[in-house]
Amino acid sequence: MRFENFIYMNTKTIKIVCFVFVLFFAGCASQNKISTEETKKTYMQTVYASLVNEMSNDAEVAIVEDSIKVIFTTGVLFKVNETTVVKELYPCFKRFAKALNKYERTKILITGHTDNTGNEKINIELSQKRADSAKKLLTEFDVDESRMFTLGHGSAIPVYDNNTALGKSKNRRVEFIILYNYTKNKK
Repeated sequence: MRFENFIYMNTKTIKIVCFVFVLFFAGCASQNKISTEETKKTYMQTVYASLVNEMSNDAEVAIVEDSIKVIFTTGVLFKVNETTVVKELYPCFKRFAKALNKYERTKILITGHTDNTGNEKINIELSQKRADSAKKLLTEFDVDESRMFTLGHGSAIPVYDNNTALGKSKNRRVEFIILYNYTKNKK
């Protein structure tokens, strides 16, 4: 065999081997992504089931795409123009915090809301303070502060009719969106 043919054959072989490695690693990466998605889905389903079990009498728990939404339904969370969660709901928040603490691979977005009474600029500030207040309360019940983020929506997203006293009271709320923490590699 001539040397040039040997070099050509080896170059061709090297290209094939490289191509096979690329396909192999691409397949592994794809499989890893699928595995990660399955892990995330399974983990979030476990979180959902736990929250439904722990909070069934106090909150609505729903899966929304790849997150979990929790809205307290028992009692009024905030009095008019107030930013502090009413004391009667502290036991609910304590149970919620206990459930959250079981699942460290999550982040929690806390959104604050108001009824439509008053100026929207003031409502946005009020709703932000409500979200911050809920975060502070969960922190007091040992939820790691670095897992929580807050956002105030004002009166932009009512869930009840703002034309009734009951509807207004229900719109003065915080909602909790629980997200899978992609960067956490524990468990």
